[in-house]
Amino acid sequence: MKLKILGCAMITGVAMSQTVNAEDELSREWSGSASLGAVMTDGNSDTRNIAGSINVARQADLWRHNAFGSIYNAEANGEETANRLELGYKLDRSIDERSYVFGRLRYDTDEFGNIDNRYSGIVGVGRTFISTARVSFGAEIGIGVHQTEYLEPLDGELEADGGTIYIGANYSNAITDTVTFNSVLSAELTDSNNLTVWDNNLNVRLSERLSLGLGLLTRNNSDITGDLGENTDTTTQISLNYGI
Repeated sequence: MKLKILGCAMITGVAMSQTVNAEDELSREWSGSASLGAVMTDGNSDTRNIAGSINVARQADLWRHNAFGSIYNAEANGEETANRLELGYKLDRSIDERSYVFGRLRYDTDEFGNIDNRYSGIVGVGRTFISTARVSFGAEIGIGVHQTEYLEPLDGELEADGGTIYIGANYSNAITDTVTFNSVLSAELTDSNNLTVWDNNLNVRLSERLSLGLGLLTRNNSDITGDLGENTDTTTQISLNYGI
């Protein structure tokens, strides 16, 4: 019920911003990037790893819309070893040049991490502390609610819900005109589990729209272990990124 109320509030906010700035938004384009990475081997071992992500945003005066998602699937010798999906939407409203309030909805599922479905809704505030031509750094904090359904019972329960504390930070450095490093850290803290995600990417621009990316993604669930008895997943990938 809490998630439904929060979702309705966010949808109302979106509708209001679109009504007030309808003509302005129609004249703006979504921008962002989409990436795809794949590794396949054949011979003594037969493996396949596919990872993809998308992150797009649209600015309309004081409002900023951001949609994001990712997918990761892996197979070894005919057996699936990873299957993960994440989808999310975030709405920001500027307070001043550096500060903003936001609302965020996120969904993920992780077949091999014992997550059947996990939903979270967050509202909070953010601030950009450093903003130069090459370097930016910002942080966010918020509160909200979550609902998690497990594939296998955790502490005798198949479901968990309650309050959430959210902490996030992002860093970007344009090292050269063609090389950029990005790092995003986020944590959703709950009574039943703490989810921490640290995503690091080094991108090398090949053309106006194409870039080559080297990424290291670490996901940790403090109290949820997967099929292999681990609560931390680390993924290293090389991907081709396309600027939208």
